[in-house]
Amino acid sequence: MSTTRRSILLSAAGVGGAALGAGAVTAPTASAATAATPVYPSTSTVALGNVSGSAVLDLSAAATFTCTVTGDTVFTFTNWPTGSVATEPTVIATQDGTGHTISFSGVTWLPGGTPPLFQTGPHQVDISCFFSDDNGSTVYGQGGTSAGGGFGVYGDGSDGPAVLDGTATYPSFLGKSGSYYWLLRDVYLSSLAVAPGITLQLGGGDTPPFRLFCSGLVSIAATGGVAVYTNSSAAKAAGGSLLPGAWGPAGGTGAGAAGANVLGQSGKSAGQGGAAKSGATAGGAAGVSSLPAGYSLPRALPWAAQMAAFGPNVTGTTQFFPGGASGGAGAGDGSAAGGAGGAGGSPLFIAACNLVNNGSIISYGGRGGAAAGGNAGGGGGGQGGPLMLVHSSYSGSGAVASTGGPGGAGAGSGASGTAGGASWITRLVN
Repeated sequence: MSTTRRSILLSAAGVGGAALGAGAVTAPTASAATAATPVYPSTSTVALGNVSGSAVLDLSAAATFTCTVTGDTVFTFTNWPTGSVATEPTVIATQDGTGHTISFSGVTWLPGGTPPLFQTGPHQVDISCFFSDDNGSTVYGQGGTSAGGGFGVYGDGSDGPAVLDGTATYPSFLGKSGSYYWLLRDVYLSSLAVAPGITLQLGGGDTPPFRLFCSGLVSIAATGGVAVYTNSSAAKAAGGSLLPGAWGPAGGTGAGAAGANVLGQSGKSAGQGGAAKSGATAGGAAGVSSLPAGYSLPRALPWAAQMAAFGPNVTGTTQFFPGGASGGAGAGDGSAAGGAGGAGGSPLFIAACNLVNNGSIISYGGRGGAAAGGNAGGGGGGQGGPLMLVHSSYSGSGAVASTGGPGGAGAGSGASGTAGGASWITRLVN
């Protein structure tokens, strides 16, 4: 028997393949006067629209049904085809923005007779497959196949839904001040709504970088945003689940110190420190990102969830991507110090089954420091942090960017630092 949904269902049910075979069922012969004329199943697809309460699946009209579940729903099949034919209906049920229970009447669930655990989170999708070879007297079913990868990709939703509107608080996993929220740890939401004018900070601003998982819908409204800023305190940046960006060097009265390099996409860098006294003393070189030979950016799970480099393990340890490189320090003029190099932006990680972005998703590099005075140079801007987005569906007109920090201003005839560049952005569609 070929490996089809029908053969898999029959195998799970303990029905021998020889009874039906892999080919078409033989129709009754003309001499079989008493045999019923078979009525073959429809091959159409019917969109039921919104369903709630009792929902009828009419098999004379279709074999595949799609719907949006707007309330607790019980599905019932009717009008099974007659005669010696097998029928294989499919039901694709999408939850609305709330999420509800679903069940099916008259179904023997495989393999053990226990109904599957259907997804009930907002905007989650279940695909359920059925089989009957006796005109609906016995209906076998397999279901609970969640579109988009399930718990292994988007988390288990155990932190529940969150609506960030400037009023609601979630002290077990989110900090809050005014219109800003920030992660206190990795979070596992069932849904997330970011209202207009609200920012969810995944790292930076004295907070370490953490990851955002969501088993349902993440919705970012216009003028709302999910962001990673540059940490203003190296000590306070420690302790997250991701590695922060490189810390910028302090400015001194002599030549500017170089920015720190990081593991990242080759050919991208932070900003150059400004020279002092119209070029008499050089500013610090920009930190750069690079990959060892044979390595690549994350191309599959689990490397994506760990922000880990994909490639041969030449050092004996897994290599993880940190945030961006730091900018070079501005040069001093012998008396006045140059500006500090801007820190690299931290990584930004979102894994959401459905992602609607009408606001922004950005990792920012740090601003280069201004020269202290005299003719000193400004510090170079930090490189923007890398972004990793994992989703089943994506829509919206919002920005997705890695944005380098601006260079710091020079003093007198000292040059300003240059702006930091962008880091890498990778999306995995699951």
